Parts: sequence; C-alpha cells; structure tokens
Amino acid sequence: MGKEEIIKSELISSIIDFVRSNYAEVIDKAYEYFWDEYKPDEFMAGTALELGFINFEDWLIFNYKVNENKESFIDLFVQRNRDLTELQAAILKNIKGSLLSLFEVVSVSRDKRVLLKDLLLGGEFSLRNKALTRGLGKGDLFATRLLPLDKGYVMSGCVYPYTSAQKKQVLNYIDKQFSRFKRNVNPAGTMRDYLGDYGDVFNLVWMSFILERMKHQE
Repeated sequence: MGKEEIIKSELISSIIDFVRSNYAEVIDKAYEYFWDEYKPDEFMAGTALELGFINFEDWLIFNYKVNENKESFIDLFVQRNRDLTELQAAILKNIKGSLLSLFEVVSVSRDKRVLLKDLLLGGEFSLRNKALTRGLGKGDLFATRLLPLDKGYVMSGCVYPYTSAQKKQVLNYIDKQFSRFKRNVNPAGTMRDYLGDYGDVFNLVWMSFILERMKHQE
C-alpha cells in the first residue's frame, strides 16, 4: 500500500467519524434512499451484508449530496478542518470527483497485476494492489470506484459483484436509467453526469439480483 493510499484510508475513517458525530438524521435518510426502503439484513447475510455496509459508507461519503449546493461530506469535512496538511488536502481534492463505474477484468498477469476495462466511461486501468484484486479472473464483472493515488489507480474498497452472465442485464438497466435521466433531468447530460448524481444505481442492480435469487429459492 502506497503512502497516499494509507493517508486516504486514514482520512476516510476520519470523515466517517465526522459524519456519524454530526449528521445522524442525514445518515438515516440516506440509508433509506440507498436501500430503496428495504432492510438489507432481511435479504443479505455474512460477507454480502458486510460488503453492503462498506458500499453504503463509500457512496455516502463520495456521492450523497448533503445540501442544496450539492456538496458532499468530503466537501464539508474539508471546510470544517482547516488544519489539514497540504498533502491531505491534495489527496481529498484528487479523489472527491471519482465515480462508481462498471468494470470488466481484461487480463491478470503473472505478477497478479489486473487490467480493468471501464464499460461505461471508457478506458483501461492497471491495478497493482494485490490485497484488493486477489481472486479476480478474466471476464469478472463488478462496479467499483477507482481512485487516482500513488501515481496510479487503486480501488476504494467498495465493490458490487455481478456474474459475467449478468453483464447484458446490468448494461441494459443502466442504459435505461441513463436515458430516463436525460429525458427528465438533464437533456444534455453525459454518462459521467449521470453516475455523479446516481451512483446508487449499482446497488439497486446488485440488490435486484439478490432479491430475484431469493424468490427462486422459496
């Protein structure tokens, strides 16, 4: 783990503590929105439930718009902490505009370096963090947030896993929601605009697959 990634982890932990201490009611509102008023512990357990909470906190910190000025909790944290070092402030500035997107594993090299293709925004990214990419194989599909740190990219820690067989369904769902966004919210909007405002779409898709699987098991 590089120096900037270590500092980022410490900062995110501080931001989460800041939000919990000052915005309990906002968290409750955001939680209901993120889970579409479902209760995750009623249809998820174990690793999936733990991952769900990690994903929620990531979305809450990066994506949730706290006020009418569309500020994020990262913005508010920076405003309240004027004693941040120059490096800390630079790291938060670099990562706060990052977006959740859908990625497919293109290849995994012998040294376990993973090459990802962004299916929504375009581009390919090489990841070297073995702790976060361990177990990935060619064709794997998931949504995550890539952060520009240590002269490269690292995953933020959140992940929405899908099967390769679900690729078409996921892309179709997002395409429909993006079309609705352009029709009803921002006719000139780009996919980047959409994902900036509706990053929770990946959780909705992930949740729908889990709920559908439960129905078939009944």
